[in-house]
Amino acid sequence: MEKVEQPSPDHRAGWVERLAGMLAVAGGILICFAAVLVTVSVAGRRLFNKPIPGDYELVEISVGTAVFAFLAYTAAKSGHIAVDTFTLKLRSRLNAVVDGLWNLLLAGFLGFFSWGLLAGGLSARAYGETLIQIAWPIWPVYVICSLLAALACLITLAVAFRKLGGGR
Repeated sequence: MEKVEQPSPDHRAGWVERLAGMLAVAGGILICFAAVLVTVSVAGRRLFNKPIPGDYELVEISVGTAVFAFLAYTAAKSGHIAVDTFTLKLRSRLNAVVDGLWNLLLAGFLGFFSWGLLAGGLSARAYGETLIQIAWPIWPVYVICSLLAALACLITLAVAFRKLGGGR
């Protein structure tokens, strides 16, 4: 009988980091879009007295969505701010457990944010809320940010379980 190899923990961790990396790249593209949009709009306003209509709203949406896209990468790389004043003297294993517990708490908040954004998006859809200047519906932005927060929550949970389970 052939021996079936199980995926190594590092393989699963790599998958989580790749997904987080793809989300971060998407966030970076949104930030670049916002920068180009501002540049073109300011140049149009200065040179032709014709800015891009709704440029403020498009930049707000781009940057806000990018923030949620970056959350997963920050969690995957354990890049959130950590104050280690009381844990400097602890053994590395106990430190990993403390970090894992904080990651569980963060995942709980991200799940809560995801739920709130989804509820807000459904409400905005029901009431037909739109952007002010360009009259686009706002609910898809809420839903996208909710999905990004949910992915950040899942990635944070994966990091927490890896730390609690003794992984790096």
